[in-house]
Amino acid sequence: MKLSGKQVAAARDLIGITQDELAKAVGLEGNTISRFEGGQSEPHRSNLAKIQAELERRGIEFTNGDSPPSSGDGIGVRLNFGKAAEFARSDAQARSESDR
Repeated sequence: MKLSGKQVAAARDLIGITQDELAKAVGLEGNTISRFEGGQSEPHRSNLAKIQAELERRGIEFTNGDSPPSSGDGIGVRLNFGKAAEFARSDAQARSESDR
């Protein structure tokens, strides 16, 4: 699946994180996310995979023309509430343990 900068921007908006927060979570510079979302550059394939994996870990699901299957066109981003809640619980637990 080809991930677009607009999908990443929409995904970040759904989960309420900034470009810098996403960049930090995947080990990139904030301007990498900014340039990608703005259509100015395409991250290396490995960095794009990191971005997608991190957003999916937080509950984001990406689609490219496969929902509904008969439509065949369009792109999408949705938030899976169950996955997002699971991430929030595990993140809160990790923060609690690091505070000890």
